[in-house]
Amino acid sequence: MAIEQVVNRLGQQFGELLPANLRGVRGELENNLKILLRDALARMELLTRDEFDIQQSLLARTRSKVEALEQQIKVLEAQLTALEQKTS
Repeated sequence: MAIEQVVNRLGQQFGELLPANLRGVRGELENNLKILLRDALARMELLTRDEFDIQQSLLARTRSKVEALEQQIKVLEAQLTALEQKTS
């Protein structure tokens, strides 16, 4: 869910919970709460689900490349050990 949708929903729920004597200023209070929520969420540097999924995909690709390089290193080390044993 997008951050803006969360902010709007929380603002609306806040407005619905207001006591009857504050209903006249409901819109203004909702807007102020939304501004505060947007500011707080922006400072948290949250990711959207799409951004998280992209980062997760990049990490998976990087991990597989590292594993492939580790295998290559093992093969090269084995070859080096074999050559060293031959020349000794």
